[in-house]
Amino acid sequence: MSKNYPISKKIGYQIYYHRKKLGMPISLISKEIGISPQQQSRYERGVNRITLDRLFQYATYFEIDIKTFFQSHDF
Repeated sequence: MSKNYPISKKIGYQIYYHRKKLGMPISLISKEIGISPQQQSRYERGVNRITLDRLFQYATYFEIDIKTFFQSHDF
């Protein structure tokens, strides 16, 4: 059965957007964050839910406010 996490998909897209904005390949950001490239891809596609702790880690890495991940979305 397919899992559907619409908020995770939207947050994942934000992670993808900020990674691409920095011109970073998945292999580099996953190493910096401390996860596998496969897990990075799952987060970006919204397949796996992300914890607030991990989301804070991304916000810190991208030097953005964590609220950015939740703005302009029709949750």
